[in-house]
Amino acid sequence: MKLTKTREKLIEMYISALNENEIPWEQQWHNGINKNGITNREYNGINQLILSFTSYFEKYTDSRWLTYLQIKNNGYKLADGKGKGVPVEFWSVYDKKNKKNISYEDYEDIIKLCPDLKENFVIYNKTVNVFNGDLIVGLPKETLNNKKIEPSHYISNLIKKMDVKYSEKGNKALYRPRTDEIVLPPSHLFFDKYSYYATQLHELCHATGNKKRLNRDFSNDEENYAREELVAEISSSFLMPKINIDVKAVHYDNHKRYIQYWIKILKEQPAELFKAINEAKKVCDYIDNITKSKTKKYER
Repeated sequence: MKLTKTREKLIEMYISALNENEIPWEQQWHNGINKNGITNREYNGINQLILSFTSYFEKYTDSRWLTYLQIKNNGYKLADGKGKGVPVEFWSVYDKKNKKNISYEDYEDIIKLCPDLKENFVIYNKTVNVFNGDLIVGLPKETLNNKKIEPSHYISNLIKKMDVKYSEKGNKALYRPRTDEIVLPPSHLFFDKYSYYATQLHELCHATGNKKRLNRDFSNDEENYAREELVAEISSSFLMPKINIDVKAVHYDNHKRYIQYWIKILKEQPAELFKAINEAKKVCDYIDNITKSKTKKYER
C-alpha cells in the first residue's frame, strides 16, 4: 500500500498520541434524545447529560424516561424495582397569589410583560427520580423519527464485495466473527455523516480478519482484543479519504482518542502501534484489491 500524505499525517498523529495526555473516547452515536415518556418534553442541560451517560453504561435502548408516579398513573409497572431511578432536577415556580405551581417558562413570560409582579412568585429547585422505558412493563414500544443518513456508494459496494451480513438495529456497533455479521445503530442516531461512515468502515475492517479473508486472531484475551481494535481503527482512518465528505479536527481527534484508549493496554506500546499500522496497511490493500474495479473517489 502506498502511503499518501494523509495517511502519513495520521501515522505521525498516532505516534505523537503516545506521549499526550489521554482524552476519553466519545461514542459517535446516541440512543436518541432523552425525553419524558408522557409529555414528550426533551430534557436539557445536566439532565440530558446524566441520562445519556446512564443509557450508555446500562445499555438502555429506549430514549423515554418516566417518574414513578407517571408509571403508576398510566397503569404501567416497574420491572426491576426502584433501585435504578436516575435523579433529574428542574426549576419550578410557585404562584403565591393564585396558590399554585406554574412552569418556569410561564413565569418568564409573565415577568417579561410585568416585571413588578416578580415578588408574587417563589422559585425553587426540585429533584425527581426517573426510570428508563426499558424497565417499564406495559409501555408501548418506542417509535423513532427516521432521518437516515444517505448511504455511501463506496461502503455499500464494499459490503457487497466482502459478502458480509449487515444490519442496523439497537444501540451498539459490533462485528460477530462467528456469523460474519456487522450490526450498527440506525444511521439517524449518529452525530454526523463522518461518524456514521467511519463506524461502518471500522466494523468492515474488523470483518477483513475473518478466517475466509485475512484470518487474524480473534481470541478474546485483552491484548489480542486491543490489537484488533487498533488495526480496525487505523485502517478505517486510512480509508475515510475514499469518501468525499468534509473532515473536521474533532473527527481526527476521535480516531486519536480511540488509539490512546487501546494502546495503553499493551505492554510494548510503540512496537505494538507500528505492528498495528503495518497490519492496517494489509487491510487497506485487501479492501483496495476487492474494490479496484471502482474509481478511487466516491461521492456519498
